[in-house]
Amino acid sequence: MKDPVTDFWGNIEYAFDQGKFKNILDDLVTNVRRELDNSSMTAQSIDRHDSYSDIATIAQKDGLEDFAIALRFVE
Repeated sequence: MKDPVTDFWGNIEYAFDQGKFKNILDDLVTNVRRELDNSSMTAQSIDRHDSYSDIATIAQKDGLEDFAIALRFVE
């Protein structure tokens, strides 16, 4: 299975060119969420529809550094 964060960075240039950045960001969050257990603080933050900044902060605390960096990129 392909890493969702790697997918995000691999598609970012195309997304900017096509005006579809929000789409790949939504895909990133959805795909990372699928990989997380319901007890994960990051999963719970995503499920609450927290801001990307808040999700990034929690993801970093959960050790999901690459995911947090990708989310902070949009700020």
